[in-house]
Amino acid sequence: MNESKHILLTGASSGIGAATAELLRNEGYTVYAVDVCDMTEKEGVIAFTADITDKARLEEICTELDAKGVTLDAIVNVAGIHGMFSLVEGDAERMRRLIDVNLTGTIYVNRIFHRLLAPRGRIVIVTSEVAPLAPMPFNGLYNVSKTALDCYAQALRQELNLLGQSVVTIRPGAIETPLASGSLRSTDALSRETVLYHKQASRFLGITRRFMGTPLRPQKLATLILRALRAKRPRLIYHKHRNAGLVLLSCLPLRAQCFVIRLLLSTSR
Repeated sequence: MNESKHILLTGASSGIGAATAELLRNEGYTVYAVDVCDMTEKEGVIAFTADITDKARLEEICTELDAKGVTLDAIVNVAGIHGMFSLVEGDAERMRRLIDVNLTGTIYVNRIFHRLLAPRGRIVIVTSEVAPLAPMPFNGLYNVSKTALDCYAQALRQELNLLGQSVVTIRPGAIETPLASGSLRSTDALSRETVLYHKQASRFLGITRRFMGTPLRPQKLATLILRALRAKRPRLIYHKHRNAGLVLLSCLPLRAQCFVIRLLLSTSR
């Protein structure tokens, strides 16, 4: 492994990001770790505290790296948040924040740091297994953000392909991270806060627990990210730990999907 490999990594303080930072460090990469939470630096991991929706702060970091002559071999976008909302009741600012972090922040990161990306460099974007699937109730805004992110990744792929650079999309299922456990807490909070869907949201919490299954350890996804970085010809899209139930539901006609969800969440059962 060439120790001169330099990777910018967002969402690096916990979960998938932390596991990826540790794996890349152990493999001889230099990781420029960006997260909204403070991180402890260690050999091979240089930490920057930043909210990825803060363009000015990202520009500061980019300027600092540029001044040091850093060329990035890859930008790995892991940062993201989750939230469960009733689309007609949810807090508008929390809903906006979810879109800003999951979509707009990633766009900012790649736009700002692209000037440091090597001519044959690579951008990895972690979306979600739900990105290509039909949305579920209450998880809809998260689904929208990840579907939009997936679409953005393809659009960026088309553009950077013209420059000889590549974009890899990774769509993980449930991973053992604060985001995954937070989704259950968020669903529980929704069932207590909603006025219109109190009973349905309570049922949805139980369904979420069953559908999620056993979350995958984040180190497994870190290994997949490493493989995508090392491959001479990586896949355009990688899937990991897909939920068969969600895939099958999305294969149904839209009207049938609505019928199944209404049946599952029926308060008369």
